[in-house]
Amino acid sequence: MRFWWAIGLCGVVWGGAAAQAETLPVDGIYAAGTDAPSRARSIAIADFSGRGGERLAFAIDSALRGAVIEGRPWFDLTFTAPAFGDSYTYDGGGSGTRAPARSGPDAVMRGIAEVTWRDADSGTKEVEECAAKDSGGKCLEKKKVTYTCRAREVTLRPEVRLVSRTGELLYGKGDTLIVSRRFCKDEKNTPAVDSMVEELTGTFANAVRHDLAPEFRSEDIRVLESRDGIAKADHAAFRAAIRLTKTDVAAACRAFAALEAGNPRDVSLLFNIGLCREGVGELEAAAAHYEAVLAVKPGKPEAQAGLDRIASRLRAERQRDSRG
Repeated sequence: MRFWWAIGLCGVVWGGAAAQAETLPVDGIYAAGTDAPSRARSIAIADFSGRGGERLAFAIDSALRGAVIEGRPWFDLTFTAPAFGDSYTYDGGGSGTRAPARSGPDAVMRGIAEVTWRDADSGTKEVEECAAKDSGGKCLEKKKVTYTCRAREVTLRPEVRLVSRTGELLYGKGDTLIVSRRFCKDEKNTPAVDSMVEELTGTFANAVRHDLAPEFRSEDIRVLESRDGIAKADHAAFRAAIRLTKTDVAAACRAFAALEAGNPRDVSLLFNIGLCREGVGELEAAAAHYEAVLAVKPGKPEAQAGLDRIASRLRAERQRDSRG
């Protein structure tokens, strides 16, 4: 257990916080959107079809390779995989059962990405152009010219499935994504369909990455500054604690804690102490303070957001534990 009032620890956790203004730092690993894929350490990306299939496969591969937690890739990825039927061997005990071969991937991701596009009228635009120039090239007269415009709309319909070596569907996702680019007759280049497809596959791949793997986030979360529920005699001390968040977070947290006994139901103070504890990873103590805020002021969004962060971090711990 880390004690949040320990001077040495706080100095390490919050070193460099001097540049922050009325915020406290919170770092943590937050959960993937789905739990089952966490059991798969290795994934083979294979058999992506459709006009955008290859681009989608590359985009997902890049996004998942970017999922690095505590310096280690969350997944081992490959573009080649044996058929799962070739990835099993009979065990040596004579039981007649089949056991997974250790050399094969834990799961295979397959997908499809269909692409359609169309151009449609998109009105006009008016520009001012030079109508006459002097011998030195300086514009002498300008005129307004109207050009017709078109809009190029590209639609991507991606779908992926992640299946374990035992045939279990670990994850599935599909979507319809659309991007539009306007271009007019005076422009030299028209929007490239391939680049628009690349944009859409990147968007979908990032969504898949957040569904499948946890992520580390470092945030600066604003403290509450209202003194409505604080004893008048403690107003100056509370203001001083708020100012300390700009230069010495550990001292600010000690100052908030010193005021709690005399102001046990003040929303700002309870929330700020919860934020202090969340910042050093004391998640249960932080949650207790956020819940105390909600008991005094139900629906307080800052406290609910704190509980949501904590729930995600605890879920991330379970996802990590499921990997053994």
